Amino acid sequence: VLLPLLGALGAAWLLVSAAMAWGARRAAALAALPGPAVYRAPPGAGSEAPAARLAFLGDVQRGIADIVQPLGAALPERGVDLVVSSGDLVSHGEAPYYGVVVAALDVPTFTTPMRAVPGNHDLWPRRSKDDRIGGALFEERFGPRRWAEVVGPALVVGIDNGADWLIEDQLPWLAETLAAHPDRPWILVCHRPLYTFDEPTRQIPHDLGGLVAALPARPPALVISGHLHAFHDEVVDGVRHVVNAHGGDVHGLAIRREDFQMLYVDVDADGVRTELVGYARKRSLRTYLDQLAVRFWSDRRKWWGALLAWPGSVVLSLVGKSVPVVRHPVERRVPPREVLDARRGEGLPS
Repeated sequence: VLLPLLGALGAAWLLVSAAMAWGARRAAALAALPGPAVYRAPPGAGSEAPAARLAFLGDVQRGIADIVQPLGAALPERGVDLVVSSGDLVSHGEAPYYGVVVAALDVPTFTTPMRAVPGNHDLWPRRSKDDRIGGALFEERFGPRRWAEVVGPALVVGIDNGADWLIEDQLPWLAETLAAHPDRPWILVCHRPLYTFDEPTRQIPHDLGGLVAALPARPPALVISGHLHAFHDEVVDGVRHVVNAHGGDVHGLAIRREDFQMLYVDVDADGVRTELVGYARKRSLRTYLDQLAVRFWSDRRKWWGALLAWPGSVVLSLVGKSVPVVRHPVERRVPPREVLDARRGEGLPS
């Protein structure tokens, strides 16, 4: 009885190890993918167009597996000139997770130009709150962490408040950008809301006070954010704040299966109008397998994952195909301000 049992356990070990070896190899391939073409495409409406239609996508993370196909059909049908992610498009700030998103968007049906601001998940690797790692990946794959885009009559401004915590360094750039477009209604996009809308006593987060104080000089038509995982729409001091977070599956470890939501914004001579539309999910098997591969790759960093992967790792190393295990320093808390300042003086890692 013992020998068959040991044989079955050994066979299962080899099977799981082979799966983890496949995952490591696929994750390495995903990590090498360049940014998606839709991020390099100009908006559908030029600066002289009298009207523009924008779409804003909330927190996605693991939900990338089942939103790309519905959006690929809906965005062209509705004539969207630019779709904008308000952050947390990626599950974790590491190259294979970026690769999952890049591969998911690289389908013939998804052609709408796209932009994004970074969220904390885009910037932080697993078990770390060092935004230099994911920040470098964001800039390589998606472009600047702050940006401005003219779409028809509108100016869309993306600010990085995902995990940067240095908003005051972006305020002079924001003032110059708005001064260069004095007659355009503008929309501010950032990941974290400018108020704690999820708390009974609404407060301004400690690092966002400078940005809130800068808005009255040139109030935006909308401030669009995510992060809270619950929709919220409120006017504060004459500025409308929309927390549009239902783009993915994020509620702790639970997987969201209800409809995801897109916020459509029309801008023309009559002003700015919004519409919230829900869409049924449709899972992409290819993206799901990519997510599974990256999970195998990530689990190799744990003691039990290393044990399960050991036979496959030995075989890969023997044929010169080994994939290194990437471990980032564990940082459970956001580093102090002086540490962040010193890091930014060092520049981003290569």
